[in-house]
Amino acid sequence: MIARMKKVWLVLLEKEKAGALRELRDLGVVHVECVRPSGGRFERLARTRDEVAAALNIIPAEKRLAPGRLSIDEALALARRILAGEERVREIQDAGAALQREIDRAAAWGEFDPEVIEGLRASGTDIRLFEVDPKKRATAPAGTDIVVLSADRRRLLAAAVGRRGEPVPPMPPAFVEFVPPLLSAAAMREKIAAGEAEIAEIGKKRVAAGRERDSLQRALEILEQDLSFETVRESFIGEGPVCHVKGYVPAADLGALSVRAKDHGWAFAAADPEPGDQVPTKVENGRFVRMIEPVFEFLGTVPGYHEFEISFWFLVFFALFFAMIFGDAGYGLLMMGAGLAAALKARRKSRTVPDGVRLLLFLSGALILWGAATGNWFSIPFASLPPALRAIAVKPICIANPDAKANIQVFCFLVGVVQLSLARIKNIRRLFPNLQFLAHLGSLAMIIGMLFFVLNLVVDAKRFPLPAYAVGLVVGGFAANLLFGAYQGNLLKSLLGGLQNFIPLFLGTVGVFADIVSYIRLWAVGLAGSSLGSVINGMGGGLIKPALTIIAGVLLLTFGHALNIALSVLSVVVHGIRLNMLEFSNHLGMEWSGIKYDPFRVTAKSER
Repeated sequence: MIARMKKVWLVLLEKEKAGALRELRDLGVVHVECVRPSGGRFERLARTRDEVAAALNIIPAEKRLAPGRLSIDEALALARRILAGEERVREIQDAGAALQREIDRAAAWGEFDPEVIEGLRASGTDIRLFEVDPKKRATAPAGTDIVVLSADRRRLLAAAVGRRGEPVPPMPPAFVEFVPPLLSAAAMREKIAAGEAEIAEIGKKRVAAGRERDSLQRALEILEQDLSFETVRESFIGEGPVCHVKGYVPAADLGALSVRAKDHGWAFAAADPEPGDQVPTKVENGRFVRMIEPVFEFLGTVPGYHEFEISFWFLVFFALFFAMIFGDAGYGLLMMGAGLAAALKARRKSRTVPDGVRLLLFLSGALILWGAATGNWFSIPFASLPPALRAIAVKPICIANPDAKANIQVFCFLVGVVQLSLARIKNIRRLFPNLQFLAHLGSLAMIIGMLFFVLNLVVDAKRFPLPAYAVGLVVGGFAANLLFGAYQGNLLKSLLGGLQNFIPLFLGTVGVFADIVSYIRLWAVGLAGSSLGSVINGMGGGLIKPALTIIAGVLLLTFGHALNIALSVLSVVVHGIRLNMLEFSNHLGMEWSGIKYDPFRVTAKSER
């Protein structure tokens, strides 16, 4: 459920602000309506925070962490050394690349020392190097001494030498001058090798710094807390000797804030949020439903304060979608084993099982049930399964039943109708007795009526003939939306508004048909995974029979099924979540526009 919130204001003396900030942070219940700070302290903290975060991304994850923790100042100094080391690595790499380009550019001229040429020039002998087409050699100015260094059919490398201390005369365009590098090739290779050795040394220091990851992580948490403190401090609006701040508090915690304000002499006021307020959303779920929260965190979605809280229904339908998309009880057993191992490890370490692990156990249990019902175990042919596994399969949806395809399709559409109908029922309950609830009642009628159209057109027209009342449900539902979709207390205005939106309403009716049909993806994606598993079994099984290829067959089966599991995970993300976040949420009218309740609180123990 979404916790009821109260809008609050605190007014206090400017000189008391620092103490009030610490008191509010210790209380940890006020979600402050913040402004973006622009002070120099905030900018410095933000830069330091970014430096530590960048350092954490650079260092490797070490299993053997240092037993002692660095102080905050020592951790910040370490972060700066890590970043300085990475900057030095980039400089060395850029310099090395430039040197290598020079080596490549001079490769055709062989090994020579540019200092020799500079020495000749210093002694009065001008010498310049040129590349020229052998056919154009004769175009050199008369009297120019040309020394050929190497030649082939396409080019000639030569040195032009000035006579009797005179400079080399201007050469024609056919002579392309080569400007020697400042260093010899050998010297440049030595510098590259020295740079690589320095990079290796920096890499060793980077690995050593990885052992201090905990200290850097702690420093990052403290910096985040300091930034939060500075943000809230800047959010106090000053009015002469007094200042005030606005925020939101769960109604259940309002008493604690009131007591704290009374104890410190702060002026305090509270009111219910009004339309247009940016009210944060605090979702309060029980232990069972809470396991779905990692999915919402992964998606980054928060319901609006005035929207529905659908965690329970999201969890139920997501588990069903997960099971139908994976479709294989064998995969469910593997996931169950991994989940149990993770749960036991977590229990030994902290005596609690993380929500993500509990979700994995719940989803794998649903998958085992669905896979057992359909008779799908690692895509093994049903006739080859042990009798006990064949006995627990549910005949109407068992893979050995020729009618299973149509029956599962019907089940998919029924699931869609149930979920979409649930969305409309929730809207009806919220709006009643406002007559606008009749529009959602009409949408509910259209969903039920469209089910018969879907079954008739998609599954089997003979098996599911179209009843006359289905047309009546669709037409009646459309009429209810036309009359009451924009109802605001005046039926005539509502009708006129409906007529103005006639085309969108009509397209919405067609959209109901498309929404129900979209649930067939549960069958289609599950079938694709099962078919891929069968192909993998055929390929791997064929290799296992000859004794010499048993290892290759086992490897192929392992890799193939691992790939199939990975593709199924992707399908769950794309299709399973989509049905909840789009089809279901659209019929609920949810935009997931909420702001997560994030109270000003202590998040890290600071030594500063």
